[in-house]
Amino acid sequence: LAQAIAAQTTSASACWAGAASISHPIRQVNRLRRMMRAPRYAVSVPALLRSSASVRAASTLPAPQFAPVKFQKEDVEAVMKELPAFNFYEIKEPVPNPYQSSTLDRSILLDPPAPALVAPKTEFSKLENGLKIVSVDKQGLTAHLGLYVSAGSRFETSANFGVSHMVSMMGYTSTAHLSNLRTVKTLEQLGAHGTATCKAGREDIVYKVDVMREFVPLVVPLMVGNVLFPRLLPWE
Repeated sequence: LAQAIAAQTTSASACWAGAASISHPIRQVNRLRRMMRAPRYAVSVPALLRSSASVRAASTLPAPQFAPVKFQKEDVEAVMKELPAFNFYEIKEPVPNPYQSSTLDRSILLDPPAPALVAPKTEFSKLENGLKIVSVDKQGLTAHLGLYVSAGSRFETSANFGVSHMVSMMGYTSTAHLSNLRTVKTLEQLGAHGTATCKAGREDIVYKVDVMREFVPLVVPLMVGNVLFPRLLPWE
């Protein structure tokens, strides 16, 4: 048994030795190939010596000195004289303002007209076509116009439920005389685009416009056209 174990051990060591002897020449060939191959980053010894010398020479240079600069306050007028193109930034008043000391409760009109105060009076009128008008002149700068149409929701039937609401939504749209865009632009030019409303109630449909009193002759036909001559276009 001992001889058999010794024989197997000898054969195993012989096999390992043979494998080592086979692989050893392969390692040598690979080592030679690596030695013959040029390195990727090759630096020669003189280059290393020169770089180290330059580092030593740079370290011996004196540090730069920064001269301090003190703050100097300049004259603004002198600077502006050097820049004549920027003189238009200066606001010059050739004539002093005579109303500089006037307060808001004092009129600055040179010739203020004497007011002709008249007590407000309510007037009731009726046109030939049956239109009733109630007017009150309060001598103000603005006029509040309201056109009331007796066609509220109480007059609806089962065949036309919601028609009063539809009419209110169609307010200030296209008429026989003006398109929707022309109507809106006219109200904008008169300053009434934010005050023109149309609302449907239980008893009536109300068209309202607040405008300057001098524009009343322009707004009244526009309001009447929405009631008497609406086009009721399908796309509107």
